[in-house]
Order: sequence, then C-alpha cells, then structure tokens
Amino acid sequence: MSVTRIATFAHTQSMVSASLKLQAQMAKVQEQEASGLKSTSLGGLGTDAARLLRLQSQSTRLAAENASASDALSFAEAAYAAIGDISDLATGILAQLAALNSGSAEDADLVASYASQWLEDLGSMLNADLGGVSLFAGEALDRAAVDFSDADYDPTLDPDAADFAYYQGSDEARTWTSADGTEIPISVSAGDPAFEKLARALSLLAASPDDAATSTKAYDLVQEAVSEIGVLQETVSGRASALQDRVDRNTAKIDILDGLAADLNGVDLAEAAVLVVQQQTQLEALYSTISTLSSLSLLKYL
Repeated sequence: MSVTRIATFAHTQSMVSASLKLQAQMAKVQEQEASGLKSTSLGGLGTDAARLLRLQSQSTRLAAENASASDALSFAEAAYAAIGDISDLATGILAQLAALNSGSAEDADLVASYASQWLEDLGSMLNADLGGVSLFAGEALDRAAVDFSDADYDPTLDPDAADFAYYQGSDEARTWTSADGTEIPISVSAGDPAFEKLARALSLLAASPDDAATSTKAYDLVQEAVSEIGVLQETVSGRASALQDRVDRNTAKIDILDGLAADLNGVDLAEAAVLVVQQQTQLEALYSTISTLSSLSLLKYL
C-alpha cells in the first residue's frame, strides 16, 4: 500500500473541532444580537439570575402599584371636576339670591321655583359616577349617594340643625392604598357639611320662600357652603397631586430597575455585530485551511 497523503489528519481534526466551537460561539452571539439579551433563559445567566429576578420583581410590583394609583388618580380628578360644578352652582345660587331680595310675592314664587330646580341639580351632581362607581358615596357601590326625597329628610323641622338623612352612601371613605401601606383618601362624601348646608338652604327656600328669616338663613348657609366647597376642592386637588407624585416616583424607580436589568442581561448590539463579523471571518479562514489540508497529496512533493 502506497502512502499518497501527508499525515494531516490530526491537524485537520483539530481545526474541525475549533470550527465547531467557533460556530457555537457565533450562534450564541447571533442569538444575542437578535434578542438583545445575553441569554434568553435564566440558566444562561449563572449567578446573575437571582439578581435579575429581584430587579424584575420590584419593577413588576411598582408597575402594578402605578396602575392602581392611576385609576385612583382618575377617580380623584373626576371628583375634583364634579365639586367644581357644584361650586359653580352654589356661586350662581348666591348671586341669584342676592338679586332676589326685594321680598315681593313675585320674587318668592321665583325663589321657590328656582330652589326646587337647584336642589334637583345638586342631587344629580352629587349622584355623579365614574364607570358606574359613585363619586360621593364613599365605599358604597350599590346605591346613589343622595336622595333628597327620602322620607326621613326634612330640614324644615329645625332649620338651625344639620340634617344628613338624605345621604345614602357609606360612612367609609374610598381610599387608595400603596404596597407599603400608605393610604390616600380619594373620595368626598355627599354627607359633607358643605353639601348639607347647600341642600338645607335650598330645601328651606323651597318650603318657605316668602319668609324673611328663612331667606336670610338660607343665604347665610349658601355663603358658608360656597367657602367650604372651595376648601373641599383644594383638598381633593392635594390628594390628586399626591397620587401623581407617587406615580412619577414609581415611574422613575421602574426606569432605574429596568435599566439595571437591561445592563445585567443586555448586550451591546454594535459590539455583538462586530463580533459576529470577526467570527465569520475566522470561521471562513478555518474552512479554507481545512480544505487546503484535505487536498494535500504526497505525490505533489515526490
């Protein structure tokens, strides 16, 4: 048997083994380049896996808190707008009462008519809801906030005493609670003294529009209501601001956590692209060398 080839087998096998390893490395880098991740599985991160899980868990928790805080913020903003409408109504009533102060029978008839309509308007505003959830009934979900036709409601029995019998909601305020236990009230009760004074004034005017003492009492009550409703609106505004601040802080934390997670499991795409090209060049060189070795013949050198 004649020997026709140089003993290149060992060299060829070594280069084939090197090319296979390089192919595996290049496949990994290509996968990283495509996904933007060092590894698509936690197992590929080694000891960094636990840290990545912690970062992702914290980010997820804050994102969930932000979702609930955003819902609460929408509720608070809707309540703020509704209180603004009631404030406008009360301010308009005060101006009308100031104009209708002659005490004539004609004025009395107008006041009675207006008072009934104003009370109806107030009831509609206090029964406003957001997505079916009452803005002014506290935690109550199955009923309207007020009913001025309730049989137990009759402020004329004692014009100087507050009468909250019209309120149909819950005594518990609607609140938003954060993951760390922080509570922010987001509802205002229709049973608040500010609304009670306005309702009482209108009820008194509707019942006794021609009584001078009643008219004076009602005017004073509306005046107090206007001031107190303004305070309520500022209170709700402050709560909405607190919720927005919470959302903003959480968003900043989420950005930091996601950035840390990206650094932990992210790749530099530009660097990965360069590495792929380098590995392709190396692989082509290996293939060329293997091909050359495979074609060598001893006869060429004899």
